[in-house]
Amino acid sequence: MKRLCLSVGLSLLGPAPLLALTFDRCDQAQMAFATAAVHGARDIALASAAAVGDTPQFARWFGRYSPAAAETVRAGMKAVDRALRNDELQLVCPALGEDGCDEGTYANVLSDQPYRVNVCAAFFTQPTMGSVTPDSRAFDSGTREGTLIHEISHFDVVAATDDNCYTRTVCSATAKTDPDLALRNADSFQYYAEDVVLSRLGRID
Repeated sequence: MKRLCLSVGLSLLGPAPLLALTFDRCDQAQMAFATAAVHGARDIALASAAAVGDTPQFARWFGRYSPAAAETVRAGMKAVDRALRNDELQLVCPALGEDGCDEGTYANVLSDQPYRVNVCAAFFTQPTMGSVTPDSRAFDSGTREGTLIHEISHFDVVAATDDNCYTRTVCSATAKTDPDLALRNADSFQYYAEDVVLSRLGRID
């Protein structure tokens, strides 16, 4: 679950083909925004899998680099990318108060029920990778594209991540104090993927 603590350069990564997405309880505007977020999430998941290495972004979110840690992240990101391409991917738009979509939740999943993702009302208030300003307060909880990576990484058949920490501030500290925990944390995967793209765009180090 992604709680509220709070198309760039996705062109830079190449256009994405149409997706075999299905929706439940989403209106036309929500479907359009969510489809764009899935396209973007696919791009950054694939880019971040390819970028795994002894980099500042890796250290920031997963701690000290090692080949074993790198393989965990790379495999997880590749699995997220495959899930985002899966024909069974379904996005659900519950009303406020339904299916765990309270005011403090962006999205949620049941880890043993792939590939169904609840995107809550707060999801649509998040910045996109194309609009995000890294020094903004809203960015501490990431982007729409990143939230989809977070949620999909939870599925047992994908990366089986947990929610060991939330927000950039807390999770960057977790990477330093408990790298093993960071390697199993959904927000760490999300923020790493976002930072790979933002670094390429020159928006962060």
